[in-house]
Amino acid sequence: MYLAVSGTCYWCMEAIFNALKGVSDVEQGFLVTEDSKHVEAVLFRFDEEVISLDEVIRVHLDSHACTSNHSFRESYPSAIYPTNAAHMEKCSKALASAASDYVNPLVTKVVPMVAFYPTPARQQNYFWRNPSKPFCRRVIAPKMEVLKELYPQLLSRDAFTYLSGETS
Repeated sequence: MYLAVSGTCYWCMEAIFNALKGVSDVEQGFLVTEDSKHVEAVLFRFDEEVISLDEVIRVHLDSHACTSNHSFRESYPSAIYPTNAAHMEKCSKALASAASDYVNPLVTKVVPMVAFYPTPARQQNYFWRNPSKPFCRRVIAPKMEVLKELYPQLLSRDAFTYLSGETS
């Protein structure tokens, strides 16, 4: 199944989803919504026999401020974008199920995706190619630590090894 998400910068989301078992073909870029907005998002494929839609959505929610309508929400909407109409209801049910785990109401929505335009290849896989850059250390690395604490069982072996500071 393919899915796109937005909620924080695409470098952050790309790093998170690239770290998960069963997730592949992660691309950062700009997603076009029904109201013609262009938002930073990631599009990826996931194998439901390895990682469930519920797990993917929970990781997404826990990787950004999913209950906050902060001042950057216009640029970074908290959303899940199924790639076809058949998946809209499935995603809506998974989001509703996850919502009960949060004290405050979610601002996250399930909305249709109109188009997706990946960023140039030189920008793809940003964190994993540049982990020592200041933005990666200051902004992305703390999100990766949260991912490691909350979902260690979902991390790929390489991501877990890297985030644990182990060497092969």
